[in-house]
Amino acid sequence: MTLQEKSLYQQIHPARLFVDWASGLYACFLFWNDEITSGIISAFVPSLIVSLFIIRIADLEKLKNSRFGRYFQRTYTKAIDLIRFAGFVVMAGASWYHNPAGIAVGFVIIVGTWTYGFFYTKQAGKNKS
Repeated sequence: MTLQEKSLYQQIHPARLFVDWASGLYACFLFWNDEITSGIISAFVPSLIVSLFIIRIADLEKLKNSRFGRYFQRTYTKAIDLIRFAGFVVMAGASWYHNPAGIAVGFVIIVGTWTYGFFYTKQAGKNKS
């Protein structure tokens, strides 16, 4: 498996997903409590460490060949990754300003990026006119 493939599929490793969600929620808690530096560290450092660890030692071939791996490969784009990140920024900013509705909007954006493939399918080689 190439480094590029490992970089892609490590994003759906259960450990990475758990760390992303747990550290993201904890970061929002910290932002809510006006602890911006700790929130930023919490939001990014654990995920970075887990990503490096997974890329180095995990067997990602099973994930690549799984139903979820095929779904992720089919639906993942850099644009989706940016939208997912924007959803977290919305959640973090809303946490900072104590805005539960904004947190919910950010959460919906994130969930939407993970699930939009259920409603949208690429048709390779076909021109949609």
